[in-house]
Amino acid sequence: MHKFAPRFSPRFSPRFSPRLLLPALLLAGGAGAQMMPDGSRDMYVGAAVTGSSATDDGAPRAAVLRPLLQVQWSNGVFVSASGVAGMHLSATPGIEYGPLLAASNARDPEDGWRLRGTRRIKGSPDVGGFYGYYLGEQMRVTSNLVYDTSAHGWRAQFAVQKTLPSLAAHHTVTLSAGVSLASGAVMEERYAVSVAAGGARDYRPAGGVTAIEAGVNWNWALSSKWLLNSAVTGTRLGSGPAGSPVIERRNAISWSTGLGYRF
Repeated sequence: MHKFAPRFSPRFSPRFSPRLLLPALLLAGGAGAQMMPDGSRDMYVGAAVTGSSATDDGAPRAAVLRPLLQVQWSNGVFVSASGVAGMHLSATPGIEYGPLLAASNARDPEDGWRLRGTRRIKGSPDVGGFYGYYLGEQMRVTSNLVYDTSAHGWRAQFAVQKTLPSLAAHHTVTLSAGVSLASGAVMEERYAVSVAAGGARDYRPAGGVTAIEAGVNWNWALSSKWLLNSAVTGTRLGSGPAGSPVIERRNAISWSTGLGYRF
């Protein structure tokens, strides 16, 4: 079975961000099921500094410190401090699938000046599932589909991850590229704007591509217990989100660096 590999995803994006599903995808795909003794667990705890070139309402975002937590039990259940939980059901090497539960932040039109005229979003948990398939030892395809319980619509993400040949002992570099999609109901809840509600102009996007992303992740195993993880991700919003008055910048760069300890 595949070894449980920590894929720290310290960025916890707000509900209206198209980047919400990428951390969930990396966690669900990275926390591969393994043969663990009954009653055992694999746990990482730590902290990460994260930042981005822009928030969703266009304001600058300062670097912030966030907790890291990722746990998997022998029965396949896993949880993360980023608000993701699920369970691996596959016993077949090279295939991963199971249910997924993702927490999401609430949003209020008063949270930012660019959010005037938008809809209030409840922070209800979203449910769905994930599927991953390994194309050899160093490459895999991952996906998830989540039902947005607040918008009453669907979100999905598909990605490819490639681990590069090791350049040095204890160092692992992984490249990733993916696309996220959303139904019209989800797009409207996140990006629709109404003049009657105080917005700059009326805007109502249709369903489609929310974002295209590409990133690089670097793991440095400092010892058998300590791990340093750094990641940089570039995001380009789809035409629907990019056309909304909520969004000031279509392209954004986000980054994170975290230190974790394995129990």
